[in-house]
Amino acid sequence: MLRNGAGRSGEDRATASANGLKVAWANVGRSGPAHIALLQLAFKEGADVVCVQEPSVYPGTRTQNHPAYECYAPVDAWERRRNGDDRDIVWLELNGFHIVNVYREPSTRRIIDYITSIQVPPNFLIGGDFNAKHDMFEPGVGSSNQGAFLAAWSLSSGADFIGEPGEPTHRAGHTIDLTFSNIPFAETTVRHNLDCGSDHFTLVTLLPGRGQGADGNAGYRVTEANLPRFAHAINSGISHLPQPADVLDTRDLDDIAALLTTLFQNAIKAVGKRSQGTAKSAPWWTPACAELHAGYASARRRAAPEQERKRRDMLSTIRNAKRDYWRRVSDSAADDADLYKVVGWHKLAPSLKAPPLIVNGVSIESTKEKAEALLEKVLHRYDDSDDLEYDPLEAEGRRPILPWTTAISLEEVEKRLAYEATPANRLVPGGPQGYGPARGHVHRGIEDAMRNPTGDRSLRFGYADDIAIYRASKSVESNVTMLKRDVRQVMRWGAENKVAFAPEKLEMIHLSRKRNTNAPSIRVSPELTITPVTAVGDEQPALRWLGVWIDRKLSFKRHVAERSTKALKVARHIKGLAGVRFGPPAASLRKAVVTCVQSSLLYGSEVWYGGRRKPSASHGYNRNRLVSTRLGPLIEKTNKVMVLAARGVLPAWRTAPTASVLRDAGLPSGSTALEHARIRFALRLRTLDAAHPLVRRLEAPPLPWQRATKLRCVDALVPRAPRPILAQSHFSPGCRTDPTEGRTKEAAAEHFNAWWSQLGRDTITVFSDGTEQYKDGAKLVGYGYAVYRGQTLARTGSGAINSISHVFDAEAIGALKGLQCALDILQPTDERIWMCIDSTSVIWCMRANASNTSQWAFLECHTLIDRYKVGIKWSPGHMGIEGNEAADELANTGANEGRTDDDRSAEPTISGIGTTAKALADIATSDWWSQCHPGLSASYRRWKLGYSVTEPPELRLPRTVLHRLLATRTAHGDFAQYHRRFGHTEAELTCLCAVREGSRPPRILRDLPTQVSRLAG
Repeated sequence: MLRNGAGRSGEDRATASANGLKVAWANVGRSGPAHIALLQLAFKEGADVVCVQEPSVYPGTRTQNHPAYECYAPVDAWERRRNGDDRDIVWLELNGFHIVNVYREPSTRRIIDYITSIQVPPNFLIGGDFNAKHDMFEPGVGSSNQGAFLAAWSLSSGADFIGEPGEPTHRAGHTIDLTFSNIPFAETTVRHNLDCGSDHFTLVTLLPGRGQGADGNAGYRVTEANLPRFAHAINSGISHLPQPADVLDTRDLDDIAALLTTLFQNAIKAVGKRSQGTAKSAPWWTPACAELHAGYASARRRAAPEQERKRRDMLSTIRNAKRDYWRRVSDSAADDADLYKVVGWHKLAPSLKAPPLIVNGVSIESTKEKAEALLEKVLHRYDDSDDLEYDPLEAEGRRPILPWTTAISLEEVEKRLAYEATPANRLVPGGPQGYGPARGHVHRGIEDAMRNPTGDRSLRFGYADDIAIYRASKSVESNVTMLKRDVRQVMRWGAENKVAFAPEKLEMIHLSRKRNTNAPSIRVSPELTITPVTAVGDEQPALRWLGVWIDRKLSFKRHVAERSTKALKVARHIKGLAGVRFGPPAASLRKAVVTCVQSSLLYGSEVWYGGRRKPSASHGYNRNRLVSTRLGPLIEKTNKVMVLAARGVLPAWRTAPTASVLRDAGLPSGSTALEHARIRFALRLRTLDAAHPLVRRLEAPPLPWQRATKLRCVDALVPRAPRPILAQSHFSPGCRTDPTEGRTKEAAAEHFNAWWSQLGRDTITVFSDGTEQYKDGAKLVGYGYAVYRGQTLARTGSGAINSISHVFDAEAIGALKGLQCALDILQPTDERIWMCIDSTSVIWCMRANASNTSQWAFLECHTLIDRYKVGIKWSPGHMGIEGNEAADELANTGANEGRTDDDRSAEPTISGIGTTAKALADIATSDWWSQCHPGLSASYRRWKLGYSVTEPPELRLPRTVLHRLLATRTAHGDFAQYHRRFGHTEAELTCLCAVREGSRPPRILRDLPTQVSRLAG
C-alpha cells in the first residue's frame, strides 16, 4: 500500500479538497512492469493512496517504488511464515479514514474469516482482490469461495459494497475485486484508462472530503526577505502580553508562555508561506512508455485484436525503460562517492514507511518527532523511583563505581534516529538528590562487573557494554558450575548498581574437540536459564563475538560461510552493474571490490587463517614438523568470491580463464588475499604497544612441551623492531608552520646561506643527513652530521644503522646524534643551537608528534629540544649548502664503513620491517602467478605480462575498448577460432570486412585507439 506523501500531480489544494480522497486498487500479478505502470498511472490520475495486491517484490521487503508515494507493508520480509500477523492484509489510517488492503488467495478461508470478524470502525474502507463471487457483486452468478459469508457480513456490519455490480474486474469476466465502506457517498469505479497491463483491471475509489487534519502536517516557511515583516509582527503583538515580572505563580508563567506561542504561530502564518509538497513523476517513465500505454488503452476500448500484442510491447518497454534509467545512473558515476552509493544499493534499507509510534494515544509519524518522544518518555527522570538506592559519590571503603567529572553537571544528548537529528537536550539522569549516571559512566562502571571474586581478570573481558565470561576445565559440568557462579555474581552487581542486563541477549557455547555433543544449559535462577547457541537448518551452531562466529571445535566454518555469503551479495551486485558494453569504468569497480568485497570477505581472517602449514602436535621426531592446516575448503570459498568480483570488474566473457581475469583486474586470488592479510597482521603485531594483551601473550616464554601457536607463527614472519609507546602529544613553536615557508629549493637555499653567514660564534648549527644505497646487492643505510660554531666546523660524526630501515630513519637518528654532539660542546655563553635538516618529513616529526618508526630517536630529540634552546630550520639538500654537503659525504662514509653504535640504531625499524612485509606479500603474489601462468593459453603467455595486486593502467579505458583488448589477449572473444572451439554452430564467422573472424585475432588491435596499442606494447 502506498500513500502520496507530497500532494497530487497537477491539482491545487482547493481542487483536491473538492474532489475528495482518491484510492486506486489493482492486482498486478507480481509483474514488475505492471506494478511500475500502476504507480505512474495512479500518480497521473492524482490518487492519494494506491493499494497493490500481489506486488512485484524482491528478497527482504524491496519492491517497486515511486518518488511521489510512501510505501507501507504488513511484514518485515516477504518470505515470512504466516504464523503471526498476516502479510496479505495491511491497515492504513489516513486523515481519520481506516483503509484496509486485502489479498485473498483462492480456496483459502482465513482472510474471509478474519474480515467477517472485524468490528467495523467509522470511516472504514476495505478493498482488494477477494476472489469471491456472489449475486450482490455480480448479478446472476452463483455464490462461491465464501462469497455468501462476505455478502452477509456487508449487510450486517454496515460496510456496503460500493463497486459497480456486474462490472468485470478481471479479464476472465468476473467481479472479484471488491470494495466495501461505511462512508456515505463513497463509490468505486473500474477505470480502463488506467489499465496497467495486469489480468486485473484498475479500480478507483473516491471518498467525499479529505478527512480530518488533511493539511495539519503542512508547515510554513518564512523567507529571508520576509524576516523584517515577521519581526515587526512580533514587536507589535508582544507589547500587549503580560509582563513576566508581574507573575504570581507558575500558572501565570504557563499562561504567558501559551500566549507567546500563539503570537509566534500567528506571525508565522501571516508572513510565511505554506510548504507546497510537489510530487515528482517517476524519472524512468519515458514518452515511449506513455505513448505505448495510450495505444494499448485505445486498443482495449475498441476491443482491437492487436491489444494483446500492444500489452506485451508496453510491458516490455516499461521494463527496459526502468532498467536503462538505472543503468545510466550507474554509468554516470563521476567519482568514487557516486560509485559507492551505487554499490551500496544491494544493502539499502527497505523503502517502507515505518509504522507510527503511539504515545499517550497520539499517533506520531515523523522520525524526528519519534526521536523527541523517545527522549522524553524513556530517558528523562520523572520521580525518585528512577534514582539509585545510594549515592555512588559517597560510597566509602571502596573505589567509586561511577566516576564523576565535576566540570560537567549534566550530559548533552543528541539522539539520532533514521537519519534525523533532534536538537541538543539537557538530560537529567536518575540518581540520589537528582544526580545519576549517564551512559558513558555506566560503561566505565561495568569495569567492576568484570572483576571476579578470585581476582583473576583474565577470565573476563569486555568490549563497550558487552561482557564475555569464560572458564576452562576438564569437564563440561565443572564449567557450567563455575559459569553459574560467575553469572550470578555479575547479575548481583547489576541489581546493586541498577544496571539492567538483557536476559534474551545472553548466549553461551561449549568449546571442545571431543565428538560428543553434550551441551548442558546454565540454570542461573528459576527465571533465567542460559542455553547453548543453536542453528537453523544446516548451519553450524556458533556464537558471534565482535563479528567473528565461534563454533564448538573452533573450525570457523560458520564464520567463513557468513563472511563469504555477505561478500558474495556485494560481488553479485557489482557484477550486475556492468557488462561488456555498459557499466561504470573498470577502475572504479575495482576500487569498489577492494573496499566493499575484499575487506568484508577477509574480516576476522586473522583468527582462523594461519597459513597452509602449521607445526605438528606430535611428539618425538615429528615434533614441530610442518603439517597441513586443512583449510583448503575455506580458502576455496574465499577464492570463489574474489573470482566473481573480478569478473564483475572486467568486460570479459564468462569463459575467460580465472587466472587471467584476476591478473587483468589487478585483484588477488582468495589464497593470495588471505596470505596478504596474514602478513599485514604480522606487521601489526610487531608495531603494537608493549602493554597490548597480544604482546603479553607473545612475549611470555612458551612451555617446553608446547608447540608454536598460530599467533607465534604469524609473529615470526617479520623481524622484531622497537615497539612504539603511547607518548603524549608534543607541540613546539612552529609545529603548524610549513618548514619550506612556501619557498622553492633555490630560493630557500639562497635565504639559508644569507642567514647562516650572519651567525656568530655563540650559535651552534648542526647539519645532519642520511643515505640509503646498495652495494654488491647489499643494502647500506647510514647517517652523518657536522657541527659548526658560527661558520667554523667543530665536530663531525657518522655511522651505519640496521639495513632493515630507510633513509628517513637515518635522517632522524643522525639528527639526534648531531644534537647530542652539539650539547657536548655547549658553553654557558652560547645563545642557541640550530638543527639544520634537509628532510621536511623529519622536521614535522621533530616539531610535533613523533612517527612510529624511529620513535625513540624523535622522543629523545623532543626532550632535548624542550630542555635547551634548540631551533629547527630547513636546509635544502644538494643545493651547495656547506654544512649539508659535509653531512651528506659523512653519511655515505658511515654507510660504507658499516660501523654501528651499540644502541637501538642497530635494530630494525618499523618502516624497514614494513618493507620486509611488502616483499613477503610480493613473493606470495609471484608464487601464485608462477603456478597459474603455465596453465594459460599460448596466446596469453606471449604477451609476457607480469602480475601485481595494483590497478592496471588499461582499466581506465572505456569498457568497449577494454573488452577488445582483453579478448585479444585471451582469445576469448568474437573470433571464429573461439566459436569453433566451443561448438557455437549458429555463430557468424565472417567479419564485415569479408575476412574470416579469428584468422588473425591480433588484427583487432588495428581498430583500437592509439593508447591501447601502446599498452599492448
